[in-house]
Amino acid sequence: MANLLELLVTADCNNPLWTASIWDSHIGTNLMTYKGGGTAESKTLSFIGNDYIAAVEKTKPILHIWPLNSHQPVQGMRFILPGKASALSITRDGSYICAGIEEKIYLWQTASGNLLTIISRHYQKVVSLKFTPDGKYFISAAEDGMVMVWSLASVAAHPEIDLVTQSSAGQHDPVHIFSDHSLPVTDLFISKFGMHGRLCTVSSDRTCKIYDLSTGEMLLNLVFDVPLSAVTMDVLELNVFVGSNEGKIYQFSLAHPPRSRDLLINSENGSPVFTLHTKAITCLSVSLDGETLMSGSNDEHVILWHIPSRQPIRTIRHKGPITNGFFTVNLPAIFQSEFCPDIVLHSLERTLEKDSDEATEIEVLINKKISFWPEQNSYEIKEIIQQTETSFMGQEKKWKNEIETLKAVNAKLYAFSINKAIDAVPLVNESIIKKAKKKKNNKKNK
Repeated sequence: MANLLELLVTADCNNPLWTASIWDSHIGTNLMTYKGGGTAESKTLSFIGNDYIAAVEKTKPILHIWPLNSHQPVQGMRFILPGKASALSITRDGSYICAGIEEKIYLWQTASGNLLTIISRHYQKVVSLKFTPDGKYFISAAEDGMVMVWSLASVAAHPEIDLVTQSSAGQHDPVHIFSDHSLPVTDLFISKFGMHGRLCTVSSDRTCKIYDLSTGEMLLNLVFDVPLSAVTMDVLELNVFVGSNEGKIYQFSLAHPPRSRDLLINSENGSPVFTLHTKAITCLSVSLDGETLMSGSNDEHVILWHIPSRQPIRTIRHKGPITNGFFTVNLPAIFQSEFCPDIVLHSLERTLEKDSDEATEIEVLINKKISFWPEQNSYEIKEIIQQTETSFMGQEKKWKNEIETLKAVNAKLYAFSINKAIDAVPLVNESIIKKAKKKKNNKKNK
C-alpha cells in the first residue's frame, strides 16, 4: 500500500470503533484506523507534518494526537485546551497549532507548547480556520458572517511578549476583513497559491463569494437558491464545487466568468449538479488528478464522483454523519511498523499569564543530520592524515634548513662588523699621535 499516490481520510460522529480512518479510494479498502478519540469535531481533522494526525473531540476540550502508524493516541501526554474547540488548523510543517474556541482564536507553538496569543476580534463562534499552504497566513471565519485574514508573523511576534497578560492579548489587526456575508459562514477554501491566489467562502445566506487575497477585492458573488454548507476547488482551480444543505453539489466553471460580479445559479439554468445525497453536504475534496470528487454528508455516506460524467464511482458507508473528509498524498509513516518522528510534541499551555523572572529552556531533539562537513570513510580519513603528516614533515625540514642558513649568514655579518671596528681603532690613534708630534716640533722651532 505504500506505493499509493493519494489516500482518503474520513471521520464520522457515531462510530464507537474509531475516531478517524484512512481509505484506499480506488478500491474502498480501510487501511488504517485511529481509536480512543471519541467523536471528532467537524472540520478539525488535520495532519501534523508527516508524523501525526490530530482531531478535536466534539464533547470535551481535548486535542487527540495519534502517530500515523499507531491506532492509539500519543502516550504520556494529554493536550487539554482552554475550552471546547469548534475549529482547528495546523501548519503544513507542524510548527504551529491554531484553534477556535467560542469567538477567540488561540495560537500555540507545537514544539514548546507555548501559547503565543489569543485573538479576540470575532463577535460569535469561530467555525473555520485554515492556514495558507506556505504557513505564513491563516484565515478565520465565524458565525458573525465575517472572514479575517491574519499574518502569522505579526500575530505571533508580540513586541512585549514577556509582558503579555490575558487582558491585553488579542490586540492585533488582520490583513483583510471581509464582511460581505449576512449569515454565518459555513466553510472556506484557500488556493494553493496562498496570498497570491483566491479565497472561496460559503454561507447560510445562500451565497458563495470568491476573493483575491493579494488585493482583498471580491471577484465574484455566486447566489444560490438554497443555503450552502461546503466548498472546494479542483487542482487547476478552474472549477468551484459548492455543497448545499439539501444534498446537492453545484459545479461552476471559472474558465468562462460572467460579465457581472453577481450571478444566480440553480439547477434550472443548466448548471452541472451532482445529486445523490439526501442530507446536507458537510465536506468536499478533489483528488490530485482532478478526476474524482469526494463528498461527505449527514446521510452517513461518502461518495466518490467521476467529475466529467458526474456519476458516482463508489460509496463508502459510515455509521454516522460525516464530519471530516479529504484527499491527501500518501504518507510513508502510515505503513511503517517503527519510525522516529521529526516533530517534537509538548503539552499546550492554557493561559498567557507567565512569570517574567522564569525562563523556560527547551531542548529540541530532531532526527536530522546537518551535513556541515563532508562525510568520508575511514580509509579516506587515514589517507588524508598521512598526507598531512608527510607534508608537515617536509615543511619542517625546509624550515630547519632555512633557519640554519640564516644563523650562518648572521654569524658572518657579525664577524665582519667586528673586524672592521677593530681595524679602524689603530688608524685613529696613529693620526692623533702624528698631529701631537707636529705641534711639539713647531714649538721647539720657535
